[in-house]
Order: sequence, then C-alpha cells, then structure tokens
Amino acid sequence: MALTLSDFDNCYIITDSIPDINTASIGLWLQNGARYESLNEQGYAHFLEHLVFKQTKQHSGAQLSTLFEVMGGHINAETGRELTAFHGLVPQQHAIELLSLFIEMLFQSDFNQNDFKIERNVVLQELAMLKDDPEEALEDFGSEQVWRDHNIGRQILGSRSSLNNASFNGMHEYLKTVTRNKKLCIVATGNVDHDSICAACEKIPAPKSSITPNISIPEYFQSSKHLDIPTEQKHLLWVMPAVSYDDELQPVYEIANHIIAGGYDSRLYQVLREQLGLVYSIDSRVDHYSDTGLWFIQTNTEKQNSAKTIEAIENTLLDLINHGPTEQEIEFAQLHLQSSLIIASDDLEASMDKLARDVIYTGKSQALEDQINALKKVSQDDIQSIIKQAWSCTSHFTAG
Repeated sequence: MALTLSDFDNCYIITDSIPDINTASIGLWLQNGARYESLNEQGYAHFLEHLVFKQTKQHSGAQLSTLFEVMGGHINAETGRELTAFHGLVPQQHAIELLSLFIEMLFQSDFNQNDFKIERNVVLQELAMLKDDPEEALEDFGSEQVWRDHNIGRQILGSRSSLNNASFNGMHEYLKTVTRNKKLCIVATGNVDHDSICAACEKIPAPKSSITPNISIPEYFQSSKHLDIPTEQKHLLWVMPAVSYDDELQPVYEIANHIIAGGYDSRLYQVLREQLGLVYSIDSRVDHYSDTGLWFIQTNTEKQNSAKTIEAIENTLLDLINHGPTEQEIEFAQLHLQSSLIIASDDLEASMDKLARDVIYTGKSQALEDQINALKKVSQDDIQSIIKQAWSCTSHFTAG
C-alpha cells in the first residue's frame, strides 16, 4: 500500500495504491450540504446531486446510465449536512473513466427544463417517503430541534415549499457557485496510479473564491417534543451534544457509544432486548462534523411498553454515569473498534470515505496505528466524564 496526498490549486488528491488487486474505488467530495444553503436554498444540495446525473454537454442521461452500467461495480452519490459525495467501486481499468465522468457531470452539466421538472418530482417523492419511515423522520425532527434556527439542522431533502420555488436557471447558478467556491477532494483507493489520477483532475477549474457562507458554530438547545405521525409502535430518540471530527475526545465518544448501545454486548441491548424483551433492537451512534457533533440513541417498542422502556434506558444510563463502565467493558469495546478499523482498512470504499473526511476535516490522513493507539489510551474516567456531560444536556423525542 502506498498513500500519497497532493494539494493543488483546484483540488486535494489522495490515493492509496494497492497494485495487486483488480478493483478501484473513486470518490469526489464537495464541501456542500444543508449547512451551506441559504434559507431559500433548502434542499438544493441534494436536488443538485440528482440533476447532475441527467446529462452533460458530451453525454445524454441515457448515455451516462449506460456508461455507468457497463463499468459494473457500484456507482452512487449522497448528500449530507456538510458534504456531497460521488463515488464508485469498479474494475481498475475503469477508474479514470469513472473519475472523468464525475468531473464532467459537475463542470459540464447540461440538464434541461424537462430534466429539472422530472427530478424535482422525484425529490418531492423522496421527501414524501419520510412519512413512511418514522425512525428517519424522528431523527430529522430531533436534529432540527436541538440545532434550532441553524442551517446544519435543516432537513437535507429541503421542504416542499423550497423545492417548488426552485427555478431552472437558479439551479444552474447554484451549481456554478458550489463547484467554484471550494476546492474538491478526490480520493482513489485500490489499483490506482496517483499520477494518472492527477492528470485526470487537471481539467477541474480552480475555485474563484474560498469564502464559505453560513459557517457559524451551531448552538445546542435542550428540548423534549413529540412528533405526531401515525406509527404502529412508539419511537423513542435521545439526542446529546458531541464533539467535532478532529477533537481529541472523539475516541472516547466512540468507545462510550459502543458500551451504551453499539453492539450485542452493550448495556442497553442486554437490558432491553435480552433481559426485558422490550425491543427488537436499539441503536446508538455519534455523528462528527467540522465543529460540532450529535449523539443519538434510538429504539422503538409497543406503545403500552413505552414508559417502561424509557425508564429502563434512563436508569441504565444513570447507572453508567454513577458507577462508570467496567474495565472489561472498556477492553471489549476497544477490541471491537480496533477490529472494525482493521476490517475497514481493507474495504476500499470505507477506506476511501475515511481518507476523504480525514483530509477535509483535519488536513491530513490518520494512520491506522494512530487510530488504534488513540482507542487504547481511553480511560474509565474519560468515558464516565463525557457520558455525564452529554446526558446532562440530553434531549428526548417521541413519535407515534
């Protein structure tokens, strides 16, 4: 494996070359998402992700689809709160072609009025589907409440109003703005050649400005609310503040999260599923961003069991706060997370995603050995302290 990073005027390029395999993973990241949208642009970043697949000055939408299909592999795109990514896993001989198509889609996009209308309808359907997914709807609702009035907390898909008010010309101007104001991040892993990747990226224009609007740090608001949507079960969500991606406490949060509800041996899984039989599953995760983060605990249960489930969860967390985790819990969590890091390092797409976030959020890649060593340094006091601090600010949301 040979990790190489180049910083050019137009983009960052990171390659992790593994020449003795037959596949390559290619990704292109834009520092663009819900956080950087104005009030009138809600959902534009995600809408744009759809539109650039429609057609370019060189290829129709049907031709793009065929080119992607004949490559095989997996081609996808996703929009988050701070980042938009276009990525794919393909046989290595298609790596440069895939990257070139991604660049063409962003800088030679030529979607027309009909494309605009069709994809707006598609996104509106996607937005309507949230009503049939109470877990995702509740999580979005919780994020909006704790990050009240801040762009980063807004619904990534936007609103029916903002999407209906979007215009064809406005979306073309929005595309020009987001592709020319920040450097791109290009990551390639697997059987790739760094110089060839760099050559393919020469056609990317350098950004005209490095100004990024709407980057105030979001304030966290403690809240407790109910989302009134029809559901068969009662859906429960706890949201707590967390740290940024590059914060030195990130490993502490990851271990604490695993101990709480990150695996089958976690406190909440053992209590709620194995001992009380109140839930089928319970999930916990920490999302880290450029200057903030959120910690989610989520489950669902029969409505008549909701009070008992809430009590069991809160009592379990209070016990952990008062007495801390055991040394064995910490050791097992460290071993699990170390194994996950090792496995992910051999997964081309997971490795690509990690490299992109490392460079975007910290300006450098983090070696596997350093990540593992950081986990090993986490102590019982560290974990007890951050759980106590986070839980003191917890917000609770329900649906159903």
